[in-house]
Amino acid sequence: MSTRFTAPPLFGFPVVLVLLSGCAGVSLHAPGAYAQTVDSATNGCLRNPACYITRPGEEAIIPWVSRTVDAARTATTMEMVLQEADIQFVERTLVQCAQEANEQVNKEDEELQGREPTAEQCRKVVRREGNTEVTRAMELGARKHKLALECARTAFAERFAENVSVEPTYQKDPSTGSWRWIDPAQVAEWLQLGLKSQLWGSLVPDLVLHAPRNPNQVQRIYDFKFPCPSDKGPSWGSYPKGHPHHLKGQKQMYKDALLAGKREPGAVTIDGIN
Repeated sequence: MSTRFTAPPLFGFPVVLVLLSGCAGVSLHAPGAYAQTVDSATNGCLRNPACYITRPGEEAIIPWVSRTVDAARTATTMEMVLQEADIQFVERTLVQCAQEANEQVNKEDEELQGREPTAEQCRKVVRREGNTEVTRAMELGARKHKLALECARTAFAERFAENVSVEPTYQKDPSTGSWRWIDPAQVAEWLQLGLKSQLWGSLVPDLVLHAPRNPNQVQRIYDFKFPCPSDKGPSWGSYPKGHPHHLKGQKQMYKDALLAGKREPGAVTIDGIN
């Protein structure tokens, strides 16, 4: 489904671009994460084997997330989820965020001056980061992605706050094989302690709709996509060889692991939800 939406600007607030510190030689928010698509900003590191070199005894430092808390959150099997009208509102808001991010970045770009980039401009290599050639498509996409995420955080800070999570982290419990939400405080602690290997193989969608206060009961998943040029269809990320999910793409993992294989995740573009 792709429906064009237009709406008044949502960026009536200061936008702060938060750049997470990356691994040595690998940036969590590197434009390289935008090679052919837009992935979650943190997925740039989560999908890179170089970020996860386990030190001796590291696994023993941080135990698995409390199963007691998990059990309490999943005890209620029939929790109220968002109704169709609410979902449509959320989707319209996400498209507005994508449109505003796209417009703002194009407007602020010295070369584009508000115009959409051409295919030739998208292919242009602007710099190198290590062994990676950073193209205009990657650079523009990363900037638009950050703005769109910030817009979504602000838009749902109060309304639907209990049903919406922006960039939640999900991890597979090795003892049960089930995917479970990881508390952001736990993720921050691992990163602060340099225990990035604890996040190896995690999934981090851009936005998840779920039961009230229960990110484990997933209703919908959305990722922002900024194809370059803009008339090119959105594509989903792939995982490199050696990654736990390299045989499946990003879209398939979201569907199988978090949506029980019953629903496709949605790609949010400036033209609608695909």
